Amino acid sequence: MQLRMDPRFDRILLSLKKRIIVPFVIVLAIGTWVILCHAHYKSYWYGTIYRVQTTDFNLLHHALPQTLSRMIIEGRSDLVQKTLDSTFGLFGLVITDPSGETILWKTNKVYHAKSWHDKAVPELLKDVDEPYDLLTSPVELEPIYEHPSPRSTKARQLSAPKGMVLGRLYYLRADPPPFWKDVTNFAAGIWELSGAKRGYLYITISTIAFALVILLVIWLRQRGLELRQTEMLHIQKELDIRKKALEHLTQELAAQKTRKVWLEKEADEAYRRALGLKKSLERLRDSLMGVPSEEFVDGSTSSGFKVRPPVHPPSALLEEIESLLPGLSENASVLRHQAGVLSEYCSNLEKRQDEMQRIVDNAYSQALGLMEKNAAAATPAVPNGNGGNGAPTNGANGPPQNWIDMRPPS
Repeated sequence: MQLRMDPRFDRILLSLKKRIIVPFVIVLAIGTWVILCHAHYKSYWYGTIYRVQTTDFNLLHHALPQTLSRMIIEGRSDLVQKTLDSTFGLFGLVITDPSGETILWKTNKVYHAKSWHDKAVPELLKDVDEPYDLLTSPVELEPIYEHPSPRSTKARQLSAPKGMVLGRLYYLRADPPPFWKDVTNFAAGIWELSGAKRGYLYITISTIAFALVILLVIWLRQRGLELRQTEMLHIQKELDIRKKALEHLTQELAAQKTRKVWLEKEADEAYRRALGLKKSLERLRDSLMGVPSEEFVDGSTSSGFKVRPPVHPPSALLEEIESLLPGLSENASVLRHQAGVLSEYCSNLEKRQDEMQRIVDNAYSQALGLMEKNAAAATPAVPNGNGGNGAPTNGANGPPQNWIDMRPPS
């Protein structure tokens, strides 16, 4: 199925230059990259990491208070500290006295950078979202809180402590880094495929590939439109050349027809003159042959007058006249032959004119087909209201076309 583009979009593409298209695509790619990176940042830190920590806290709600209570009862402070440091600093564990005013133990390890450590003070522990567990004596196996799902934001209470409270166990979530700091860390180690950096790398590669594809599509479309425009200009020039050649042939044919008529008139006039001359010569011959021979006796007539003999004998004059008649007839035949040749030449010119007319009609049909093909992308075909002559009309939405209808009227 052929992809149809809006002619207005094609005109915009042709009007744009490289110094406009390339910066525009680069700015668009950068904006898209920032939006996608921010969406990935939200999804990773406030989605994946938050649910993972919720799962960890739910597991600790079920197991850690019992373990720490037994260690405190047995006086193993070293094991308590090792247990709190087993988080590697990814999140914080803090143990306070039963009132929450004094911190007894807390996680001392730091993973890359401090995030939750500023909240490990008695004044800020009260504002922590995750509820604290109570360390009791004797140890209670049933958990006090649990999360119904990894996506839950608050833990629900299952039971109340029954024994003596030894202390409070607080759970501190690690704060996600600021967005621009996270992106800066990705730029500093772009090939490190861990954590959020992997998503940033995939987004960067995809955005660059998308920008290159857009530039390639725009360049190919522009190239195709320029080639089509060049082809239309060549067809227009060819139509102009064919039109001029047709006009020249029409003028030459008219001149040859005029010359043919003139030659035919000259041939007829020469033939009439030859016939008139032949008749005059025949009358002269008859008049010369009709004089009685007895009137000439020793150069005198019956009246007694002496007649001067002719300079040339009658027979010699007649022979000379008769010798001129074939030449005149031949000249008349030559003129008629030339008139026939001119008539045949005019017929050939008419055939050439018809052939040129067919060539121009074919070129016009090709140009009209290309124009309709370009206009069909924008609007449906509009019925022609010119009685079927085939002259192109400008559509309501299509661009005006300066085509010349050179076809003969039907």
